[in-house]
Amino acid sequence: MGIATYDGMIANQQGAKAGGNIAGRDYYNQEPQKGLVEKLLLKLKEQYDCSEKTQTTMEELARYHTRRATDGIDGLEAKLKASDRLDYYDEAIEKKEMFAKLLEQWSLYSSAQQIFVHILARAENEFTHVIYGQIPTNSPEEINALVMDRIVIPIVEECGGDLMSVSHNIVQGMVYWLAEQCFIKWHRSPIVA
Repeated sequence: MGIATYDGMIANQQGAKAGGNIAGRDYYNQEPQKGLVEKLLLKLKEQYDCSEKTQTTMEELARYHTRRATDGIDGLEAKLKASDRLDYYDEAIEKKEMFAKLLEQWSLYSSAQQIFVHILARAENEFTHVIYGQIPTNSPEEINALVMDRIVIPIVEECGGDLMSVSHNIVQGMVYWLAEQCFIKWHRSPIVA
């Protein structure tokens, strides 16, 4: 024991001492820092266990509850129709309702509100600044793939947990919910002369 080989050379490490950890075959396993959502999920668990509910809605979350149809195309069905995506309507309504129920259920907890603000803002920004500009040159299937890669999968991975579990369908529902609220659109705004 204490003998290691490196490129055919033998090194005797018996009795080696260091001021910290010695790196070698065995490694020091340092726990990674928790991300924002992971910290908020832990806080949510505490609030849930203590039935610590809130009576107010954060201002930034309230922003998403206010529709803002600046182009006159209001509502999910109209947005899907304007973008030749009406074939997705039944799926969109079902998934949007799944997200709306989750949002309603957990919005009584301040940490859950912070999680929703984080993921709604993330989805809105990814769609607006990365995906929306590619709509004229990509097929609906290519845009769907971008939504999956840039929004759905990362949010599912970030928010996975036992207490407030989010599935791919729920995150897709969030995208449809954002579309209904007019924060996401698959169509180009009509040019007003």
